[in-house]
Amino acid sequence: MFGPLSSEVQPTFGLSTRVAVVAITAVLYTVGKGITAYIPTPWGVGQLLVGVFLPAFLAVVSDTLSVAIGAGLGTFIGDVAILTPLGETTPILSLVAGVPANFVAFLLFGWFVKRYRSWSGFVAATVSFVTLGNLIAATAVVLFLSLPSALILGLTVFWDTTAVPAVIVGVPFLMRAVQPMFGRSKIVAYRPAWSTDNLGRQAATLLASAALLVAIGASFFLLLPSFLGNWPGLPNYFALAVVIVVIFGPVASVVAGKRLTVRQDAS
Repeated sequence: MFGPLSSEVQPTFGLSTRVAVVAITAVLYTVGKGITAYIPTPWGVGQLLVGVFLPAFLAVVSDTLSVAIGAGLGTFIGDVAILTPLGETTPILSLVAGVPANFVAFLLFGWFVKRYRSWSGFVAATVSFVTLGNLIAATAVVLFLSLPSALILGLTVFWDTTAVPAVIVGVPFLMRAVQPMFGRSKIVAYRPAWSTDNLGRQAATLLASAALLVAIGASFFLLLPSFLGNWPGLPNYFALAVVIVVIFGPVASVVAGKRLTVRQDAS
């Protein structure tokens, strides 16, 4: 369903390159978190996760474990330096929730997109593992702060609303921007096999991913409507996120995938 498995020779990463990947991921993620840190959140904890597309991009093109470590480190630095002074988290809460959630999510995401290098695999990994990471973080936040258990689903929906579209929209544009670096950079080492082929399979994956998002959102909006009081507009933003996945998904595949395929064939 997700396209061919990777059959290319796997790049090797020396210690200095791995350290560089960790540092770059951490810095970029910290900056990304800082950009949205001042936007109000529904329940006064966490933030909009637009910046998540930066470590997601690195997870596609670079060493998986290094990116996962960098994402965990970056979220901790961002939380301590930016979100803690704003009262939206604490260093301990970041260690309990944000760090393990980001590490696990990007470790699995990076592994999956390298094993299944197609656009379908990328979309499926985005929805599945971003949601998993958000669920881990939401569960830890609710248990640590002794919040109502219903907010586990609420926080997951809130974070998915910005994180999933940000990855699907942002990563293809970054992928296109770094095309000249493939084959020249030790950090940008993995090349996905995105193309305009198998449009039917791509469409099916997009619809299945959107259906999963809808199911998660509907479970919260229909079963626990009383928790929407702090942000009544959340269902509208969530609906927009689903539309972006369905509509922009194929466009991003064409924009990023066509060039990736042409350059790969020419190499």
